[in-house]
Amino acid sequence: MATKIAGEEQIAPQSGVLARLGARLRSRRLDEALAGGTPPETAAPLALRARRLTTPSRRRAIADGLRRVIRDTRRGVPPSQARISFRLSQVTAASDELIRLADALESPGPVAARGVAQAWILLTDGTGPLYNANSRANLRACAASAADDLRLED
Repeated sequence: MATKIAGEEQIAPQSGVLARLGARLRSRRLDEALAGGTPPETAAPLALRARRLTTPSRRRAIADGLRRVIRDTRRGVPPSQARISFRLSQVTAASDELIRLADALESPGPVAARGVAQAWILLTDGTGPLYNANSRANLRACAASAADDLRLED
């Protein structure tokens, strides 16, 4: 019997202990695969990771993190006092897209794991455009792409 994740039928019906453990141990690699567009139904660990990422509580936590970054930037919290130093000018320039992404994450109903994975990586990757001045990625474009990729394809 197949399960459903984010509105898509899965071919990985049962999740054994090894699959769950593998999904936890390789979460970053699985996040990157999901963010890159690998369908969750292609492997049990991907399906498990997609299920975990798309829960309302995880989506809310990611949205809260994005809003905290925006709030700290608007308050002028010096990077040395912030939890993690982020690129103030990039956050300021991308604040509309980051807010749109946070709103989309908190919207009711199913979302695509791809967009959630992109948002999670954006928030947690210290080498990415939110934190690293040497990142070649554009924060505004990454946030807009993640928000767009939250929509489920029909």
